Amino acid sequence: MSDRVVIYSVAADAEPDAEVARRLREKGVEIIEQQPHMLLLSGDPQAIGQALGAARGWRVGGETKVPPPRTRERVLKRP
Repeated sequence: MSDRVVIYSVAADAEPDAEVARRLREKGVEIIEQQPHMLLLSGDPQAIGQALGAARGWRVGGETKVPPPRTRERVLKRP
């Protein structure tokens, strides 16, 4: 199973995300989802970091998942 990694821009003068995506595709990294200033990638985090290279203003982070809140009502005590 491959890991999922998020890369995101942190600076106003960061390289454009289209340029970063092109660089990653050239290195064989799979892009799962692309949003402005953020990419969700699949692959080895170290390989992604090397493929990202010295892209100005971009950082690598792990994917985090947040479960949805429980919305089912529960009876706390008997009436």
